[in-house]
Amino acid sequence: MDVIARLTKPIIQSLLPNTPNQSNYQKSSNRFVISVLLSTFTYTCVLIVISHLFLPLEPQGKVLIIRFSSILISGILLALFTIRFGGQRIAALNIFIATLSAGLVLVSLQTGGIHSPVNPCVIAIPALASLSIGALAGAIWGLIVIIAGTVLFVIANYGYAFTNIISPENMAVAEFSSLLTAASLTLFIIIYFEVSSRKLNELFNAEHHKFIKLAHRDSLTGLANRRYFINEIETAIADASINKGTFCVLYFDLNNFKKINDNLGHHSGDQVLLEFALRLRNLNRSSDLIARLGGDEFCIILPGLNDAEAIKQKIHHYSQMLDTPLLLDNIPYQISASIGYACYPEHGTDYETLLQVADQKMYQVKRGQNTGIRNTLRSKA
Repeated sequence: MDVIARLTKPIIQSLLPNTPNQSNYQKSSNRFVISVLLSTFTYTCVLIVISHLFLPLEPQGKVLIIRFSSILISGILLALFTIRFGGQRIAALNIFIATLSAGLVLVSLQTGGIHSPVNPCVIAIPALASLSIGALAGAIWGLIVIIAGTVLFVIANYGYAFTNIISPENMAVAEFSSLLTAASLTLFIIIYFEVSSRKLNELFNAEHHKFIKLAHRDSLTGLANRRYFINEIETAIADASINKGTFCVLYFDLNNFKKINDNLGHHSGDQVLLEFALRLRNLNRSSDLIARLGGDEFCIILPGLNDAEAIKQKIHHYSQMLDTPLLLDNIPYQISASIGYACYPEHGTDYETLLQVADQKMYQVKRGQNTGIRNTLRSKA
């Protein structure tokens, strides 16, 4: 299947409509339709060759196959034209199904009517309509097949004798060929639909994952956003309450960040935020969660940490990471942050209390009301 897919991909690609802004679903559906049309075209050509070179058919039988093939190939070409230049996938499918049905009716009328060996091929018609268009289309075409079969049955029941150009000695071959055709077409439709559905499911999962990532990530820094952080801190609280665990929340606020925005512009401010986020990533463990809550405020969840001295040492490490100046317009700036913290369950058992305590401690540092680490943002010319 993979080899065939690689060989036919350029042909299918060349027949796709040039409709802009097509979704992945529309592209996959169009490929499915084109694949069905091309496969049927190939099968019809093979049928012509085999019937004329290898099957012991009477001239009437060969002529009938040519007529059937001509009707079917005309429908295929018209359907390909419709989907390529009109972008009308459903119209193309209905054209193809209608010409296929017309061809089968022609053959059926010449090979015994209700007793024709080609009648099993009609099974593929509602199956194709259902899988390629929808359940309603499958029901409509299925009803059409039932009505056509009923008409043939009624006519035969009233004593009308249909022409049958198949000789008795070739009837078994005709019945086998018909069953093989019906089974092959139905099997192809099912397999291709299954493959297409799997690919669509993979595309959907990828797009869903991308959407979830965008919904949970800060657009500038790529860190977790406030919504995702609150979900995670609630999860951490639930896990800690069950397992008697602990964790620490660090709250960062960049010092004098507004001055950079006012004096150098928001582009420089964004550079500071990106650099600060990068340095946080480089210092953190894989189990720690970093988030940008908004503006110049950041938070980190540190699982398993609740010792005051260890937390102060951790804060000291974060402060040291900011010692390397950042160049803004070729001017080195020393970025710094005020950092507060809160521990679960010592300072609170819900996320609002924990964030409130950490925020208060951070502002105490910023105002210089404790002996913790207090950093400032200063420029170095």
